[in-house]
Amino acid sequence: MTSLPTWAVLLVSIGTPVSAFAGVIIGQLLLRKGATELDTWRRREETMRMLRWASEQAASDSPAVAHMGVAALGALSESELLQAADQDLVDAVIDALLEEPVQEIEAAGGPVAVVDLGLGRRGRTPYAGSQAADDDDEEQP
Repeated sequence: MTSLPTWAVLLVSIGTPVSAFAGVIIGQLLLRKGATELDTWRRREETMRMLRWASEQAASDSPAVAHMGVAALGALSESELLQAADQDLVDAVIDALLEEPVQEIEAAGGPVAVVDLGLGRRGRTPYAGSQAADDDDEEQP
């Protein structure tokens, strides 16, 4: 009968389960990384789909549909779905949609009451800055 040295027996009996455990841990880490990347991709895809839809609605000729689109853009801007890298894109869309109305308001002159809908970057001042939104004591036309 052939006998193995003690170190070989210990290596096989301890090394095999340790190697299997290490393989499982490495596999689990790789799966988690892949799942995180997939979730990031899924969230970005859904964000871009909502951004596209809300932008189309906000650019509508119908005031009710346009208001809904602007509200959806504002909600998207504050959503947990929106990643930090996409915030500038949402802000650029909002700025582009509001550029023409802001120019019309500024061209009209006179006092303008601005209502901050909470759109755009957090902490940003209202888009048309002729008068603060909290000047409630002045008469509205």
